[in-house]
Amino acid sequence: MKEKSRITYRHFQIVAMTALFVFLIIEAFRQCDFNIFFAAGKDILVGENLYTKIYQGWLHYYYSPFFALLLSPFTFFPEYVITLLWLLLNVYFFYRVWEILSDWLELNLLPIATQRWFFWGSVILCIQGLRDNIHYHQITIMMIFLTLQGLDLILKKREWQGGALIALGINIKILPIVFFPYLIYRGYWKGVLSVVLVWIFLLFLPAAFIGWEYNSFLLSEWWSGINPSQKENVLDFSRAGIGSLVTALFHSQEGEIRPIFLTQLSMETIVFITNGLRLFLAVFTLYFLRTLPFQKAKSNLHRLWEVGYLFLVIPFLFPHQQNYAYFFVYPAVVYLMYIFYKKIKTRGSFWLLTWKCKILLGILGVSYLMMSAELFLGEFRTFYIDIRLMTWSAILILVVVALAANSKKERSEFFENTKK
Repeated sequence: MKEKSRITYRHFQIVAMTALFVFLIIEAFRQCDFNIFFAAGKDILVGENLYTKIYQGWLHYYYSPFFALLLSPFTFFPEYVITLLWLLLNVYFFYRVWEILSDWLELNLLPIATQRWFFWGSVILCIQGLRDNIHYHQITIMMIFLTLQGLDLILKKREWQGGALIALGINIKILPIVFFPYLIYRGYWKGVLSVVLVWIFLLFLPAAFIGWEYNSFLLSEWWSGINPSQKENVLDFSRAGIGSLVTALFHSQEGEIRPIFLTQLSMETIVFITNGLRLFLAVFTLYFLRTLPFQKAKSNLHRLWEVGYLFLVIPFLFPHQQNYAYFFVYPAVVYLMYIFYKKIKTRGSFWLLTWKCKILLGILGVSYLMMSAELFLGEFRTFYIDIRLMTWSAILILVVVALAANSKKERSEFFENTKK
């Protein structure tokens, strides 16, 4: 009797990888952010001012001279091919992020089917951020990779190499600088020194190829563009972040009133509220650290809790964030998946969870629907932007991350009984 054919996980992988590759081939034709990086790589070779030149009609280059110089050799190849390679590289970066988080949580000890559910569950929960970063050829996934891989190397006593990767991320896009005070607080002194030395080195390395004067000029222009005291960085009209949310709530520009507008406040008051909220988020980090300075985290799960929070608040702390920046929630989402998995496994059933856990899972579900609304009902995209839907969604995730395992008993159960 002829044996019936079965669809295996291997078949699913082949179909998924084929669909992904076709998707990348199509997306690589789009003119998006990587094409700005590519153009800047060309311009730095001919002495252009990268920071005042307008790209694609209305956009600017906000990254370091080193990053433009790093890309310049690739500008001698077809732009489409390099764009496709960039998108493939981002897929690799994402998978490496997953591998590092999986290693921290020791998911390899779980049944293989559970490991697969964890991976695909994390993809589904952050599908909007993944899609946006590929669709817009963005750099967020690389920032998470450089930071997380750097932290992982530091934890494995390779502090010089780990610090160098974090310094590279800071040089390219500043955002990973939130982890510099974290390294100091946790007492990773070699990593701290490595970050400082490599960051300084990368600032001035381009001078060896483009000249000291031109590199100094570019550094000055770059700082002018990202200086937080600049007026365009004070009133934040971007689509995401705390500054953007406060501006939408309390500032009406030329009679344009957003649906969440409450009342008109002065620029000084808006700046005060925005910086006050950012200061609160920075100080709130101590809630997650839970130890005295210069002591290490109690376990890998505790470390993921605090690191997940730091990634999560990056879009809140910096101006001019877009919706794709909320892929920074990914480590926090993996943390939450693990916490709730362990709670359900301990209790024996979802229905036996405490009301607190059920409410937090409900909030997480609402947050997912909000964050993925554009995929489900894309025709209301402008409305989502106007009400800063992604920012509200990230705030809900922050609440769940803070409360999911915050009791003394839960911290003892989860944070102190896992691998250091």
